[in-house]
Amino acid sequence: MLTRFNSESIKTSCFAVGISFGLIGFITLISAVGNFPDSSNSRTQLSLILSGLLTSLISAGLLKLAGKQEITRASKIFSLAVTSILSFIALSSIVYLLTGFVETLDAAIWESAAGITTTAISNIEIEKLPSSMHIYRSVSQWVGGLGVLCLVFVAMPLTVRKEDGRDLTSEGYASQIFSRDPKKKVKEFSIVYMGLTVIIFVAYISAGMGTFDSICHSLTTASTGGFSTKSASIGSYGSGSIEWVATFGMIFGGLNLGLFWWAWKKKFSKIKENTELRAYFFILLISILAFGLMLDRDFFDLETIRTAAFITASLLSTTGFTTVSWEFSSAMTTIALLVMATGAMTGSTGGGYRVHRVIMLFWYLRRESTIMHKPSAIRVMKLSGNKVLDRSLEKLHGYTAIFILLVAVGAFLLSLSSQHLTLQESISFSLSAMVTNGPGLLESTGVGIDHNVVSHLTLSALMVLGRLSILPVAYVVLFASTALKGVFLRTTEEVE
Repeated sequence: MLTRFNSESIKTSCFAVGISFGLIGFITLISAVGNFPDSSNSRTQLSLILSGLLTSLISAGLLKLAGKQEITRASKIFSLAVTSILSFIALSSIVYLLTGFVETLDAAIWESAAGITTTAISNIEIEKLPSSMHIYRSVSQWVGGLGVLCLVFVAMPLTVRKEDGRDLTSEGYASQIFSRDPKKKVKEFSIVYMGLTVIIFVAYISAGMGTFDSICHSLTTASTGGFSTKSASIGSYGSGSIEWVATFGMIFGGLNLGLFWWAWKKKFSKIKENTELRAYFFILLISILAFGLMLDRDFFDLETIRTAAFITASLLSTTGFTTVSWEFSSAMTTIALLVMATGAMTGSTGGGYRVHRVIMLFWYLRRESTIMHKPSAIRVMKLSGNKVLDRSLEKLHGYTAIFILLVAVGAFLLSLSSQHLTLQESISFSLSAMVTNGPGLLESTGVGIDHNVVSHLTLSALMVLGRLSILPVAYVVLFASTALKGVFLRTTEEVE
């Protein structure tokens, strides 16, 4: 992930890898210390403690070697992001192998990728996991959510060139919400993120969920990770109160965290004029109505409304918690796929195509239709009072094409690796991984994905690409290929 092969790039890579080692050290030690109410698995405890101590020492050494890093360029912060997440997955895979809960490297990579990308999929028998590994997975997802916020609010503003104007929607309106200073900005949205987590934890406790489960579920609800301590997810509790807490927690998790900051600062006029927020709740309400009518129950029954609201919140926020089977009817599946693909608001921990892109696409089609009938017409596109620039539309078209291509390639590879999957199931699983939701919506064969090297690595790649929102990876690939080309040309010239 180096743009140039020099001492500066080496230090940058050391810094990125050092962060990953530090995060692994922090998560493993927290998991070992918080191993309650049982400590029966000595191998797990020993592996976590040794991994935590070793990675913490290595992290300190790498960060000292890297020195102070000035992050002022998008290419640098994207290189840091990609290098950090890949090295984190590699290190976390070793932890999974050491603890003995997975037997192959590809399965370990899959579990690790699902953790840091906040995706609710796993091939491990959840009930057999000790509490330490539940904490490990939950904290991994929470840290992954924080990393996404850093990308949106810190990295994205650096990608905007002055001559292109500001792409406020892609930046999560960071320049309008938080401080301009990156350090203060990180502090501000971290406070909001931690505050939301604490509120959800208190709500789970109040609804009757146990302390340990509340800790894990609050971490994976705020991060829209969706990993549960129960194999049947939220549905295992059989509690309407807990389902409502999870529903509202997922809805809040899918919101731009900057809106909470605006609310704290009493800038309600800013919240009111946010177009993406209105569209988010419009999609939410319409989907609840549609699911309520399709559940083959009395729509005016409170349980039906609760179930419909839960399904919608889980899909739209791309959290992946479940209370009922994901095997929907064909009409309900179509709506579910559209809601899941749309995803959450920008500036949230949720994934997906994002609500603001759907709005931009809708307004673009409307504008082009108007121009076809009235070539002289001038229609200005605005979001939340801000003019949508042509450069933003160019990015939108490129992102849309890449998004569709990646889902299609993922579905193709899953079809090859899992012979029992239908085409619809392959697309469902591919899309679900790409938007970091997790569970597939179609399992008509009753077999599901074949767990092998191809399926594990395909889903892992989709989760990483979806979590990084494609752009950081594109940046790094572009700069890396340019650097390699330069090295190749210099080598050729020296030989000649």
